[in-house]
Amino acid sequence: MMRGKLRFHRQNIFIYLMGFSLILGMKYLYSRADCESLLWILGPTARWVEVLSGIPFVYEPGMGYANHGLRFLIAPSCSGVQFMIITAAMLIFSFSHRVMDCRNAKFPDESAGAGPFDQGASTGSGRQNAIKRAPGTGRHYPQAIRRIWPGLGWIVLSLLLSYLFTIFVNGLRIVAAIYLPYFFRRIDVFDGPLTPDMLHTMIGVVVYFAALLTIYRLAGFLFDRFRSADEARPSAPILGKCLAPLFWYFFIVLGIPFLNRAYRRSNGQFAEFALLVTLCCGAVLLFYGLALLIRRKLRGRG
Repeated sequence: MMRGKLRFHRQNIFIYLMGFSLILGMKYLYSRADCESLLWILGPTARWVEVLSGIPFVYEPGMGYANHGLRFLIAPSCSGVQFMIITAAMLIFSFSHRVMDCRNAKFPDESAGAGPFDQGASTGSGRQNAIKRAPGTGRHYPQAIRRIWPGLGWIVLSLLLSYLFTIFVNGLRIVAAIYLPYFFRRIDVFDGPLTPDMLHTMIGVVVYFAALLTIYRLAGFLFDRFRSADEARPSAPILGKCLAPLFWYFFIVLGIPFLNRAYRRSNGQFAEFALLVTLCCGAVLLFYGLALLIRRKLRGRG
């Protein structure tokens, strides 16, 4: 039993290393991407914003998608790739082990790795069970590789889902960034300490972080639905439902720039940005926690 658990953890570590390398690679490529190299996400996002708002956008080479009447530009910095990276990291590292759990529950003999081949035997039925023939190729591949396929598949699915979620959520954020400043100007909010740039940042943080909490909650709900009744997971504390989104959002939005010493080049702007992000995320967490608490109270009365 212990040997099977160690083998299972080694498989998880491999998946996590793959995911971590992928996330770092995406972050590196995004930091050096120009407008043309981001058309794969800027284009669909602009089309989605047009559907939501009815506002047309035209592509300006080297700049992004613009509406000259509104003087609004969907630039590479508005592509949402950073949100895509955060979402992918959260899905990969929060649910890969649950994918492997489902696979091991379905094929317990293979996941235990108790065959003679796993113990060093080179012949016999254990070897036949441990090595399978790939259909139509004439090649063989070890059982260990087959055991990690669900994890690799989840990485690919996480990337696809994060891409689709990013287009959907970023479109909502951009529409809010178009209309909310007009509303705040009408009520003279910008006469105080709030500036249009601060409002733009706040809209992005609130929309992205709230969406991240929702995606995490939805993914957890779907995984719980596939578990049998006797495998039901205990109800997690409210804070536990927020730790993964909170960690990945802060790590990628603030942690990596901090490690790169962005605060030394920002003349205090990084500290202001970090404070604004913290306050906005705290407000979202407060409303989210209150909503979950009220929901639990209502369930208890029912």
